[in-house]
Formats: sequence, C-alpha cells, structure tokens
Amino acid sequence: MTTQSQAPLFIVSTGRSGSTMLSDLLSQHPDVLSLSELFNALHPLGFQNDPVDGPAFWSMLSEPRPRHTAWLRLMERGLAIDEFRYPLASALRFRETGIPPLLAMTLPPLTEDPDGLHDELGVFVQSLPEDHIHRQYLNVFQWLCARLGRRVWCERSGASLGLVHPLSHFFPAAKFIHVFRDGREFAVSASRFAPMRMGMIGAMFKQRFGSAPYLSPTYQAPADLPQAWRGLVPESFDVDVFQRFELPIAPIGMAWSEMITVGLKLLENVPAERVLHVRYESMLDAPYTELRRVVRFMDPGLDDPAWLAQAASRVRKNPPKWVNLPADERARLESACAPGMALLHHLV
Repeated sequence: MTTQSQAPLFIVSTGRSGSTMLSDLLSQHPDVLSLSELFNALHPLGFQNDPVDGPAFWSMLSEPRPRHTAWLRLMERGLAIDEFRYPLASALRFRETGIPPLLAMTLPPLTEDPDGLHDELGVFVQSLPEDHIHRQYLNVFQWLCARLGRRVWCERSGASLGLVHPLSHFFPAAKFIHVFRDGREFAVSASRFAPMRMGMIGAMFKQRFGSAPYLSPTYQAPADLPQAWRGLVPESFDVDVFQRFELPIAPIGMAWSEMITVGLKLLENVPAERVLHVRYESMLDAPYTELRRVVRFMDPGLDDPAWLAQAASRVRKNPPKWVNLPADERARLESACAPGMALLHHLV
C-alpha cells in the first residue's frame, strides 16, 4: 500500500436527506471509493476498543449485529430494507449465525463478489499489529482503495449527524460534507422508510411494553400484546400491518429539529474550511453545479467533466410531498420543524 495522504472524509446527515443519492453518484466516479453505511453497520461497537490489534479489530468488523439478524426475519416475510444490500436469497443462510455487518450493508455495492472481498479484507485486517482504532480504520480504507483501484475514499452512514463527535474525535483532521433537507420533507420520508419506522414503532413498544421488537432475533411478544399490534412483531409480522400502522408526523419533525440542533453545534467545533453544507433541494435544482462543488471540496483533482455530466443526468426531480398533508397535520409539522429550519436558513 502507498502512504495515505488524504484527509478522512465523511458525509453526514439526519438520514432521508439525499446522502444515499450523493454516495451512489460518487461511487460512479473512477477515482472515488464511496463507502456506504460502514459505521452504521458497525454500531454500537465501531469504536469500542482503542488501541486494538488486527484479530480484535476484525472481530469488531465481522461480529454479526443482532438487529441485522432481526431484519432478516422481517425481510423473509416481505419487508423491503434498501440499506440491506446483500442479496436476500443468499443472506438467508445467515438466519442462525447472523450476517457479518460489512456483508449486510457496505461491501455489496463495491463488487460482484462481496464474500470474496470480505474474506480478503479479513486476511489483511488480522495481520495488522496493534494500533489506535482510527489508524486501523485508515488501514482498511486505504486497503480497499488499493484493492478496488480508487484514489480517494469517503464514508456515508444514514442518520450520521450524531456521529460527528466520535468521528471528529478519532479523526481530528476529518472533513465533513453535511447534506440537509427541508425538515418537513424529511418527516414525510422518514414516516415511510422501513428502518426509521422500525425505530419509531420500537420506541412505542419499549415505552408501553418494556422492550423493542426489532433489535434482537430472539424477541418474544408480551402475552398482553393487543391484537392490532401483533402484525408488528417478528414472530407474526405482516408487511401490510407494518406499513399501515399510523405514526404521528409532528413528533418526527420535532426529532429532526433536535438532530439538526445538536448536529450543527457539533459541526461548529470543526474548522469552517473542513465543512461543506449541501442542500438536497439544490442538488435537485442544479446537480452539475452542486456535484462539482462537492468533488472540489473533496479533492480538486476529482473535478471530472465527463463524470459530472453523467452523474448530473441521473438526478431526478422529487416534488415536495408534505404540502399534500391535511391542513391541521401540516400546521403541526411546520411548527415542529421550525427550530431546525431556522438554524438551516443561513446555510441556504
């Protein structure tokens, strides 16, 4: 491997804000390794030990996470989870053992043989001597760049705005691309997005029954679970019941405002020249201009007119949906999102 010279680069957002679109477009750039959902997939063990040797680090990277095993149970019953990139037919062999997190989410978009890449990566990581955790991650990112013929890497995880603190702590020279969106549109999108619906329904379960159904593959429904809720638990999961279950939208907007408030305060601690704020709606309106701004921030050498033209042509308009909500619901949502919207106003 050659010496790693680039600044660590992370794309952060509240989720449902266009960061997946941006990551997918960057992955088409011939010089960019765009890693998706790596830290999300590893949560909550991603920074558990420091320093760490190669075998222990590989254990952190490869130990199955219970929520992915729980997801498999729901996907087998028909639930679509786009962030789970490994082919479902092959993933079902991991029902009992659990699927390694990088196989579930991060490696499949990079290669047609994610299992082979996972095995190769494992051999490399286990050979590493003890070092600080951030250097071990840099070793992995550098190895993947070399292995896949890319020059610059970036990492994007959904709802990663809250990860700015650990990322800036462990990677003090890091640069951040913050992708944000109209909070009202976030709320509508989040209310329909399966992983976020699981989080919100799980929180309701925990408050009412003491435990959440989507975090453990061994979850057992309480005996007093109302009939209307039985289609939500893994053992009797029904996709239609899950999708129709009504979630109040104003609290989602309130949660978004809180994430924005905390996230912007965290980003204020990062030198301004190492932070780029990118508005999702601006990417839709002027994709060529915004994508050029992104790659120039990442590395001026990435300014590739051919890639920019191709990537910009893939961006599609996405008309706002929150305006179609009933008037009273729309008013509550606007009020809930107002604090976060006010903080973002100067970034537009």
